[in-house]
Amino acid sequence: MTPEEKARVKIDKQLRNAGWDIVSRDEYIPSNALAVKEALMQGNKESDYLLFVDDRAIAVVEAKKEENSLGDIVAAQAEAYSKNPQNWYPLWFDGQIPLVYLANGNKIYFKNMLADPDGDYVELTEMHSPKKMLQIIGKKSEYGALPRIEKRGLRDCQYDAEVALEKMLKAGQKKALAVLATGSGKTYLACLATYRLLNYTSTKRVLFLVDRNNLARQTETEFSLFDRTEKQRPMSSLYQINRLKKVDDINGDIVISTIQKLFTVLTGQSISEENEDKEDEKLFSFSDDDKKEPEIELGNDLKLPPDHFQFIIIDECHRSIYGKWQSVLNYFKDAKILGLTATPTPEAEAFFNKNRIEEYTYDDSVVDGVNVPARVYRIKTNVTEHGGTIHAGDIVRDISKGGVELPSYVAEERMDYSTKQLNRSVINPSQIKEVVAAYMNSIYTDLYPDREENWKYIPKTLIFAKDDNHATQIVNVVKEVFKENFEDGKVPEKFVQKITYSAGDSNALIRGLRTEKDFRIAVTVTLVATGTDVKPLEVVFFMNDVQSEVLYTQMKGRGCRVINDDKLKEVTPNATTKECFYIIDAVGVTEHDKTIPKPTGTSNGNGGNKILKLDQLLEHLAHGEVNDDNLALLRDYCATINNRYEDNPLFDRHLNIFISNFGFAPKTLANAINKALSSGSLPEYISISAPNAERKSLIHCLISNVEARKKLLEMHRGYFAVAPDKDKIIYKGFSKETARTFIESFEKYLSENADKIEALRIIYNSEDTVITHSMLVELQDKLLSENRLFKPYTIWSNYKLLDVNGNVEELDKKQNMNALTHLIQLIRFAYKKSNNLRSLLKGYSQRFTLYCGQNQRSLTPDQQEIMRQIADYIINDGYIDAVELNAVDTDLWRKAITSFGAPALTSEMIELSKFILKAA
Repeated sequence: MTPEEKARVKIDKQLRNAGWDIVSRDEYIPSNALAVKEALMQGNKESDYLLFVDDRAIAVVEAKKEENSLGDIVAAQAEAYSKNPQNWYPLWFDGQIPLVYLANGNKIYFKNMLADPDGDYVELTEMHSPKKMLQIIGKKSEYGALPRIEKRGLRDCQYDAEVALEKMLKAGQKKALAVLATGSGKTYLACLATYRLLNYTSTKRVLFLVDRNNLARQTETEFSLFDRTEKQRPMSSLYQINRLKKVDDINGDIVISTIQKLFTVLTGQSISEENEDKEDEKLFSFSDDDKKEPEIELGNDLKLPPDHFQFIIIDECHRSIYGKWQSVLNYFKDAKILGLTATPTPEAEAFFNKNRIEEYTYDDSVVDGVNVPARVYRIKTNVTEHGGTIHAGDIVRDISKGGVELPSYVAEERMDYSTKQLNRSVINPSQIKEVVAAYMNSIYTDLYPDREENWKYIPKTLIFAKDDNHATQIVNVVKEVFKENFEDGKVPEKFVQKITYSAGDSNALIRGLRTEKDFRIAVTVTLVATGTDVKPLEVVFFMNDVQSEVLYTQMKGRGCRVINDDKLKEVTPNATTKECFYIIDAVGVTEHDKTIPKPTGTSNGNGGNKILKLDQLLEHLAHGEVNDDNLALLRDYCATINNRYEDNPLFDRHLNIFISNFGFAPKTLANAINKALSSGSLPEYISISAPNAERKSLIHCLISNVEARKKLLEMHRGYFAVAPDKDKIIYKGFSKETARTFIESFEKYLSENADKIEALRIIYNSEDTVITHSMLVELQDKLLSENRLFKPYTIWSNYKLLDVNGNVEELDKKQNMNALTHLIQLIRFAYKKSNNLRSLLKGYSQRFTLYCGQNQRSLTPDQQEIMRQIADYIINDGYIDAVELNAVDTDLWRKAITSFGAPALTSEMIELSKFILKAA
């Protein structure tokens, strides 16, 4: 490079460090802080750099080689440029570019031409940023002071999302949705966006909305520690970060809150002192009623101005917290809104005007090593697959939805319950015990066969229960089942614990699950369902079925986080690495289609997009609000309730009681409403003050009978029954569907790379060439880079799972499960070069004997022993030559060289490998 070019490299770096993007004239992009190289000036001259903020020229930089002293001649040249810009360059001041800089790579001199055109230049230690230049000239800009984003230290998805967000803001758009996989750094992106807007724009206050209080605590910590700032100072030292716990907290620079607490402050109410964990489980419950609640009404006496927040970030925005609470967000009408989620719903897409600024999927994150893949292990019991039976004479206990145990009763007749009822209304303690025992027995056999058996340090496990009562039962069963593995017959105190609203400090419990060695199994309902980061977690165990695709994705995502091997061993000492996580499916959650919420439809006449709860609907109908939407909603409720009980021997007595007491079935009423609405025979509903006699008459049998309404509500809420029948395991093992997908992916990779990887080419073409150790290492590395589960034992296990004809032999766990030579057999089998999948380790001694006896081969006993030891290396790792033998076992190499001589040894090792590695 010339001296001028060397200086330019340094000056470019100084500009970039100050936040300037450097572009050529034809690369100019509006609305960015840019330094344009060789910018055209009047007289067909060029300025070395012309700097723009808000598309207006703000500074000239004259660049010279390092030896140049940057004297008067250079200054005169730069100042002439500042006074003669092109007339088609927008300017901050008429006829004048206000700031002038002289630079040679080592020194920077500066002058403000507006303040002191005849004054001296000031030497700087660093180039001014866009923000600093605006301050110098006394101007403000909405987004002009935003410096270039330094990509270093950011994941591609974070960088791309922030760039897109700022581009969107500059374009005047108000809503953006970033779809980022669990574990890819959504909160860090939020911190970055928050800091840049607070520091470089007119943004004064940022609101970060979470859907649960325990995530608010986690977020507060992340914001406080964020230090990607100008001087690497933590954000907490620059801005007031408040988690909304009392009314005064609303005035922080950064406010972290649930939308419920924000509503409380906005409407002038006092913040509830209710246990936050209990509040969270109410907010995030597995309700059978998926319908939206009425939209919150704000009232007129609001305590915050509409411009209180200028930027709002909605974390986990798939939770539709803006549905019922949308009026709260709409109140801050001028605020810019960023939504963050790993699982977007149609409703979320609609709210954010389908303006996705980034999409980074779970599969993307696995490929990039941000997350680990999942493997499904299925446990089936007779009850979970076929349902169960309560026999006449059995004692049955009922438990209310609130967990209160009701008086037991004696079953008068046989009652069969279905698998669906087991998930929703029947608890079978025997089923829980069988499932937990099956999991325990699989840990060191199927899941982690290569891990040292140590029951104190089983993989960190998170179990999802149906409700708090179910969680309590699971904890008790875990203690009973696992106690046999401890010398004193007692499970350690912290081994299994609930993390629910009733269990105490959930924040401390989650921290313990994350860091404590003696806390191995956590049982939760919802408090660890989304957003909670527990990197050492290796098993996600579903004992509650989930119907929502979004919720299921979030729940299983708790186990996908990558963790450093050393960090994993700190909490799980017998672990080696986390290459995947296991989904233990005891309820079929991985095997059925799930629902995705749909955007809300038209208004039902209740003041917006509201779908009333049944108790609210009955009240509205009783007051005469009998419009089509309300009647249709009652029809749907009645039909659903009737269907739930009609073919349900366990609870059908409740339907019979309803019919006997009130003279009609809910389904009868549903059919009558449906017929009236579909035929169009009802007079038009005009207003609530009209008689609407025919409409009221249609539902009179229910609305006029308070007891019928109460019974309908009771049936809608449902019941739990504790079934006394015994259960048994009918299947446990890895999911065949997952195995099929896995093998298809593996074989597709082999097909696409048959001529690109040497070991694959040799096997595919049936070449008479030995497969060397280095070839197998290359193949293994390539496979693992494609999918970290493409290891010999895992591939083999999946083939075995799909085997129906006995063609795949079980891989002996006592032998070397991850021997590289297993890959030879796997590739032969995948390429249909062999009809059977058999380990080379089996029958190896016989093949060695054949080698020794080939063509009357004459080997002394010492030579046979030497070759046997060499064969031990080959059978596990592939052919090695004499040089490689010397590297792994110098003593053996010396003996071999002495006994055979170098040329003969090489020949013997090749011949030995052909015998040892031939198809078994």
